[in-house]
Amino acid sequence: MQKKHLIATAFALFSTSVAAAPELMSPVEIEFGQYAHIETIEIVGNINASLLRLVDDSLQSNESDYYVISDISENAQQNTMTISVDLYNNMNTTSDIVAIN
Repeated sequence: MQKKHLIATAFALFSTSVAAAPELMSPVEIEFGQYAHIETIEIVGNINASLLRLVDDSLQSNESDYYVISDISENAQQNTMTISVDLYNNMNTTSDIVAIN
């Protein structure tokens, strides 16, 4: 009984502390939508690492809505890759929509 209670408590704690990371979006979607460019960041990581995992881990605490990968470069001598990421917020929030009757 004690073990079930401990597992339930741990599950509740971990599920409530999940932060929403920005979602990957294509550059074409950004062009035809209403999105505000927030900033451009560069992420440097191991050349053998998973590209998306590296970006997702780096943006975990970021509060933007979407991101677009704009450039990827590799430095084989240093075993690193540099990923340029543009961050955007959605300008079509539900608070901005006005209902016309």
